[in-house]
Amino acid sequence: MADPTEPAPGSAADGKTDDIDEADLALKGINMLLNNGFKESDELFRLHRNSSPLMSFGASFVSFLTAMMTFEEEKMQTAYDDLKATERLCERENIGVIETLKNKIKRSTDSQRCGLAAVDRLQRQIIVADCQVYLAVLAFIKQELSSYIKGGWVLRKAWKMYNKCYSDITHLQEGRRRRASEQRAAPPPSDASKRSSSPSPRPDAVAGEALDRLKGAVSFGYGLFHLCISMVPPHLLKIVNLLGFPGDRLQGLSALECASESKDMKAPLATLCLLNTV
Repeated sequence: MADPTEPAPGSAADGKTDDIDEADLALKGINMLLNNGFKESDELFRLHRNSSPLMSFGASFVSFLTAMMTFEEEKMQTAYDDLKATERLCERENIGVIETLKNKIKRSTDSQRCGLAAVDRLQRQIIVADCQVYLAVLAFIKQELSSYIKGGWVLRKAWKMYNKCYSDITHLQEGRRRRASEQRAAPPPSDASKRSSSPSPRPDAVAGEALDRLKGAVSFGYGLFHLCISMVPPHLLKIVNLLGFPGDRLQGLSALECASESKDMKAPLATLCLLNTV
């Protein structure tokens, strides 16, 4: 007979462990990839591809790198199909508009669930933006006018998504810091209130760790956009800026540094980018 104190499979406690393992597993796969373990990394991501959008993106990223190294038409088509599959997975499982409105209405009574839903939504949006960037690169490689137009349009969509997610995560982090400072400034509860009140869960601790990882995840793409656009020749930079692509080198480097210090799977990639800019 199972111990009643143990969490059942699929329970909230079990899901929390899965989330932590998922992020660690994705980071492990990228580290394998960068340490000449290309085959092992591919096998790891493929094995867990259907377990979560994050692992699905990892498998698609390895497929994209394979296409970039070989330039074989078959590999490029495989990478395209994998990226589109990951994109569909994230969009299909995203919270709908009606569900989002319901969550906002219930925020006062179920703030923890709303917080987890917001983190999951942001994670999926960042993955979709990452997929769109790589799809745009695959389009540019075709060197056709229609592909350039399509790739530019997809890049514009990705940038808008990065910018929104970066702003949303920064806003959530500032709100957490503000609440934490207010709690520290509040007078300590009396002995009577301590005895009468029961200990309440602290979802902010979990949400804070998740937000820090998400900030690193979005900072990689956000920083790369700023850094790459800032390298455009000055006589073309104004035109690019008019199209809605900013290019602040310092902000890009700052975002990449934030990504490199995070626990996200793209942290090692951000570190490589920073090393190449020195």
